[in-house]
Amino acid sequence: MVCVAISKCVFMIINILVLMAGIGAAVVGALLRFIPKSLLEFIFKYVNSLPGVAQSGYGIPKTADDLINLPMISEVGLAFLVLGALLFLIGFLGFCGSCSACCKMLLILFAVIMVGLMAGELVVGTMFLVEDSPIHDTIKHELRKKIKSDYSLNGTDSFSQSFNVIQFYFECCGVERPSDIGLRLTGFCLTNVTLGCYTKLNNVIQDNIVYEGLGFAGLLLLQLIEIIFAIVIFKKNKVSPF
Repeated sequence: MVCVAISKCVFMIINILVLMAGIGAAVVGALLRFIPKSLLEFIFKYVNSLPGVAQSGYGIPKTADDLINLPMISEVGLAFLVLGALLFLIGFLGFCGSCSACCKMLLILFAVIMVGLMAGELVVGTMFLVEDSPIHDTIKHELRKKIKSDYSLNGTDSFSQSFNVIQFYFECCGVERPSDIGLRLTGFCLTNVTLGCYTKLNNVIQDNIVYEGLGFAGLLLLQLIEIIFAIVIFKKNKVSPF
């Protein structure tokens, strides 16, 4: 019984942390989804304070207009909202299911969701860590299309302004190479940069693949332990939480 009590304590603490993480992710998602202007104005102000901005040739704004339609920002915000709701649901099911024998069926639902989540993480995580995976090809293709149709060096639209900030801050040009933006190369691109922004991101991922793999494996192991705890508590939880 002592082992079961310890398992319940650890399980409940983990799920309280998951609940808090879910709330945090939901808050970030709401900011990105509904009020990105404040966040982007902070970013623009910071980038403009860096040396070399005026000489870079990029049209980096000092303030942000209503940028709720900024490509990908809204989608990222929605993704964080969904993630926050999922984490909150998982934490709620785990915590309530372990607290009372009358709610222990929630632990079965908890375990089923966790198994599905682990399967999804394995697929998406593996595709993201593999350099030439379809997910990377799709993102690069869509970014090139967006650059070709909407990007302008001194454009005032949200995509051009945000992409200029990314290129200047991370010292990159285009998606895979500077030629992705065609004849709109700045002097900064021509003299200082040889890598595209997505290529640079991919290089960072590949350079740290061991640490990322260990972190990913640790996350899966933690989730597996939670599933085991849920099953043990389900079998032993008859009357009281301890």
